Amino acid sequence: MDSSGAPTTEDARAVRAFRPVPVHVGGGVHVGGGGPAPAAAFRWDVTGDPRDPLAVALRHASRRDAEPAVAVVLGTAHRSGDSALLLEGIARAGAGGGRRLVLLHRGAGGGSLLRSAALESPGPESPGLRVAALELPVRDAGPGFLTHVARLVRDAAPGAELRVAGNGTATRTGWRAAGLPELPVPPDGPALPGGAALVTGGLGGLGLRAAAVLSAVRGYRPVLLDTTAPGELPRRPAALLRRLCAAPPGADVLTVDVTDHRAVARALGRVPLPVRAVLHCAGVISGGPVALARARDLDALAAPKAEGLGTVLDALDPGALRHLVVFGSVTARVAHRQLGGYGLANELLRREALRRAAALPRCATVVAEWSLWSGAGQAHEMGAVAQARRMGMAPVPLAPGMAALLRLLRRPAGARAAGSVVLTGPGDDRTFPPGEPGEPNERGNSPT
Repeated sequence: MDSSGAPTTEDARAVRAFRPVPVHVGGGVHVGGGGPAPAAAFRWDVTGDPRDPLAVALRHASRRDAEPAVAVVLGTAHRSGDSALLLEGIARAGAGGGRRLVLLHRGAGGGSLLRSAALESPGPESPGLRVAALELPVRDAGPGFLTHVARLVRDAAPGAELRVAGNGTATRTGWRAAGLPELPVPPDGPALPGGAALVTGGLGGLGLRAAAVLSAVRGYRPVLLDTTAPGELPRRPAALLRRLCAAPPGADVLTVDVTDHRAVARALGRVPLPVRAVLHCAGVISGGPVALARARDLDALAAPKAEGLGTVLDALDPGALRHLVVFGSVTARVAHRQLGGYGLANELLRREALRRAAALPRCATVVAEWSLWSGAGQAHEMGAVAQARRMGMAPVPLAPGMAALLRLLRRPAGARAAGSVVLTGPGDDRTFPPGEPGEPNERGNSPT
């Protein structure tokens, strides 16, 4: 940081960034086209809406003499009851001695939870779960589609997560080093002076520091939304808040639950300035094995993230918004033991943010999928940073992370430019980017 406390360009370069890129799988055979292909049939045990056309088709295609497989069929968005269906599918596959478990969805997500369940399942002495997730087009792509899906399932490496296009071609996610937009020298101010920056989870360690940076460098007036009241803060965060409120342009605190639609709408309705930027930092961390998770626990982790984001955006003027930065987690991309529920919450957050981007044409939307932070944040406060380093992770230091945040605010606007980026700390991170599905990473653990 410089003498004013603002992050510098050198700080930002200490953070490593990666962007997802599609990697074609197989030959990209067009559904219904080409010559005959080897048969791929399963004895399907299907969980999901029994009326879903894909679930109906799977049951009709099931063969008693074929390999058993469990399929979880979900729709276009994660809905009430979907967490229970995912857990039911994991339990059924585990009870069958490590049967193949396949998630078939059209945007609802859930692959992150399956990967964590597979990572935690028994090892060489007892067969573990073999999982795969396929995101399918909203509408089935003509005759032979189900046969094509079955072939993809048969050929998928353990832990594979594939996206199937309308013409039947399939891609997996690869990773490429990405440069963040450069900061001008001196740093620029807000594009539209006189605006506010809403920070959810604003009284947490990261929320307070991000708000201070936006205030000092971009000139936005922070609006800090949190369930914790200022009088409940420990000594150090309370001191940070007092300094933030005392420095121009000041700050406002809204004590409200981000998942309470009416309360959020009332609170934000009292904000006098147009909200130009949203930093969605709300969320909680909770760990435990997927096998012991309950659906209500998964939903409670996801609520402040995906649902909370929707609640906030519904209460704001979309035409005034210029920046949306969503704080996600690398756990949505790579399985970590005991963090399957947290990974799912962040996967659902990413999907919700990118869906919402279509309705924000003048806004730059980015999902920042951070490694854990050192110097602030829940993992830092829990004392987990040293353990993460022993596991091969590269935590994000506070000043470089805040510098990277400023650079993320310079991304272009519009739904076509919306996307996600994984950010890790300096040095060698042996957990990211992951190898191809089924290949061990440098820790010797399968990424599934």
